[in-house]
Amino acid sequence: MNTNKYKYEFMGIIKPFLPEEVRIKFFEDTRKLIEGEGGKIINEDIWGKRHLAYKIKEHEEGYYFVYTLEIEAGKLQKIHRELKMTNDLLRYIIIKGD
Repeated sequence: MNTNKYKYEFMGIIKPFLPEEVRIKFFEDTRKLIEGEGGKIINEDIWGKRHLAYKIKEHEEGYYFVYTLEIEAGKLQKIHRELKMTNDLLRYIIIKGD
């Protein structure tokens, strides 16, 4: 069976002053969301707190992370829908990789 999985880069910024347990839960929930849709996180790179180029939702800093993931293109729609409802996520982008 041929599944058309593609590599994607998922970069996000969450609120900077979340307690550690809330951050950990966010990353666990995001991982479960991706894996629940048949995706696989190939690499996880947590950049940590950094200054933003401009304010986002009244925040001057954000907690950055980057995932490299592999998933079917059709499964991204549900992931986008769920991420848009996540209050702690300030911004994100998912782009197709090589």
